[in-house]
Amino acid sequence: MPGQAQHENQAQRNEKFFQSLDNTVSINREWIVTAAFYAALHWVEAYFDNRYGLHFTTHNARNTAVIRFGLPVATEYLELYKWSRYARYLLHRFTQREVDELINFSYAPIRDFVQNVIHPS
Repeated sequence: MPGQAQHENQAQRNEKFFQSLDNTVSINREWIVTAAFYAALHWVEAYFDNRYGLHFTTHNARNTAVIRFGLPVATEYLELYKWSRYARYLLHRFTQREVDELINFSYAPIRDFVQNVIHPS
């Protein structure tokens, strides 16, 4: 299983990827949301490894842990998970505003929370 450092690295790589996509191009938006979710997933994995030595191999197990452990960004994580599924399976077409809101109000709080826990100032 990858450890905290590997998850942080993958989260950062995923973030660089979605930031490199132009959100004014509609075809990119579902990939931005999907990559943002997977970046968030790796931040959450880094958090659980750091705090509890836990690792998850399914979305269901991870989502359950996010709720059970009362992760302060559980709502944001589950919201991003939901919308990434809409992008991948229900073919939801996002507006620029929706993408910006998901990045600013779901993804960024997850990243910031985990970074502050793992690397306090």
